[in-house]
Amino acid sequence: MKSFDHYSIVIALNHLTDVIGEASQTNLFKDYIMPVFVVILSAVTAYFIAIRGYKFQEASRNERAKADALNTIMLQMQNMQSNLIATKYNYSDDLETHPLQRALNVPTISARIETATFKPNELAQLLYADKVDIEKHPWMNIASFVATYGNYNQLVELLKLRNQLNEEVKKKLAPLIANSNSRGQINMEKALLLLDDDLTMKYIDLTERLITSVDDLLITMDDFLRNFPRKASAMLKKKYITGYVYFNDYINQSERFKKSLERCTKVNLDILAAMMKFDKQEVIKRYVDNSTVITTPKN
Repeated sequence: MKSFDHYSIVIALNHLTDVIGEASQTNLFKDYIMPVFVVILSAVTAYFIAIRGYKFQEASRNERAKADALNTIMLQMQNMQSNLIATKYNYSDDLETHPLQRALNVPTISARIETATFKPNELAQLLYADKVDIEKHPWMNIASFVATYGNYNQLVELLKLRNQLNEEVKKKLAPLIANSNSRGQINMEKALLLLDDDLTMKYIDLTERLITSVDDLLITMDDFLRNFPRKASAMLKKKYITGYVYFNDYINQSERFKKSLERCTKVNLDILAAMMKFDKQEVIKRYVDNSTVITTPKN
């Protein structure tokens, strides 16, 4: 029978103790701090990425809204301009200098022209995105749009009233108009005998205001279309709207368009003053100096 080896048992127990000791040792940084740090770092990184992405999306949304406002106002102004050109085309080549004759040469304009509106809150985001000298750039001021749209809508209503009055006047003058010459000219003395003073004055007043307003608005809108898109588009932050389509210029070289910007034949102010029972200075103030044109100063 083999003898019991106490020494071997002691050595085996020592080895077992060492193994258990190594196995029970804990790396505090590796096992606890490092995993927590990785989780926190990942969360912080994800947070900043999310914030940056959100800010980019918001900036992109805002810049697209500005670009949409630019496109909308440009298209609307072009439509208004087309309506004005079509209106002026009805009478521009036939106007005389005599107030009543020129009024008779402006026909009833049957084109359906509707009033126009815009959204000031949306446009303001584009106009006031940065500080601009509105003396040099009047179209970067919301007041210019309020005035232009107001004048255009007033013209639409004025045209409706004048159409009604034109029918009334021409019914009274039907015998004279039937015998007019090729240019529609009639005997003014006979015409004035068939019309009472109030009707004549109202008819001439509406006609002169119509002619002047159309000319003023055409010049105003031409200035807008030539100057506004370049200035407004320059204020957009292009990095947020890559590939997005927006107006940045406007060109119209048609001869008809160029001709529409020329003011109509001027009325004889002396005769106009006599027929309206005003002195000449009052007539000039009312029908000449009362301009609503908005233009950009030339550099």
